[in-house]
Amino acid sequence: MGGTKTKKFSFLKKSDIATVIVILVGFLAAMFVAELIGGQFKFFTITNWLNILMQNSVVGIMAAGMTLVMIAGGIDLSVGYLNSLGGILAAKVVVDGGAPVVAAILAAIAVCVGLEALMGWIIAKLKVEPFIITLGGSICFQGVALLICKSREIVTQGQFAAFKTSLIGDAKTASGLTLSFPVYVVIFLVVAVVIWLMLKYTKYGRQIYAVGANPSAAFLSGINVTMVKFSTYVINGALVGLGSILLLSRVGTAIITNGASLEIDVIAAVVIGGVAMSGGKGNGLGTLLGVILLGAITNAMNVLKLQSEWQYVAKGAIIIAAVAIGAVSALITARNTLRRQKAEALNEQGENE
Repeated sequence: MGGTKTKKFSFLKKSDIATVIVILVGFLAAMFVAELIGGQFKFFTITNWLNILMQNSVVGIMAAGMTLVMIAGGIDLSVGYLNSLGGILAAKVVVDGGAPVVAAILAAIAVCVGLEALMGWIIAKLKVEPFIITLGGSICFQGVALLICKSREIVTQGQFAAFKTSLIGDAKTASGLTLSFPVYVVIFLVVAVVIWLMLKYTKYGRQIYAVGANPSAAFLSGINVTMVKFSTYVINGALVGLGSILLLSRVGTAIITNGASLEIDVIAAVVIGGVAMSGGKGNGLGTLLGVILLGAITNAMNVLKLQSEWQYVAKGAIIIAAVAIGAVSALITARNTLRRQKAEALNEQGENE
């Protein structure tokens, strides 16, 4: 009896990923019916799904970093304009400074890491609210980016196009459509897998969960809570910097609007993927599924030619639903734990009598 209850309790810890999978399958089924009625199958094509991966690679890379931050109990509202700042800086260094592309990439990533490290140190060391610090950082980064580009766009001349190179050449579908699988999609998938493995199998990953679940208990167990929280922001900065380069390679133009509101999609994907806003819960696989689900929904509405305003409605509704489902899951888990503890206490009492 006791073993059965333990298994049920362990399963509930994984319910958020199961929820995301159910939502994704249900959404795909609804799309299949919609396209079946419409008589045109544009969504369920390899070309379209490759487009979904390409359109959401940058969000996916940044969501991987945000996953670490949020599992550790933090949040970062500055990633959107930090992405814009990184892209503008890289373009400025190459176009106006004449520096090599590698130097521009390193400069952008270094600046993003440095700025995230500064915010992370303030949050971790001074124990201040990350929401306010990163909100202030977002406003600051927007101003710095505008000062660097003088409120104008910077057009690159294909210097970063190497990241757009298709790894499948000029492959085409049976209908003659060109297929593309660019380098930046591979980078996205590699980052997602690395973050997932790190959280699941490394000591550092277990420390992140411990800090997010209960910082006081983590400290008493010998974990350097300040350093763990700080390090998640540093890693997040590196991934935001990488994302800024890949976004620049896609659009070819550095402008402040590149990263505007990007933090909404990033946080939405992470929350949909099962990462708890309170910390200590979630994983990289769930985030990857969240990115794909969010991207598929946006793409589906385009395929069905729905008004763009409905995208905001759908994203907002999904975020609310994901948080609500997570809350219900936590309540069920807590209730089952309480029942198990009561049953154990009654068993012990019966044995003593």
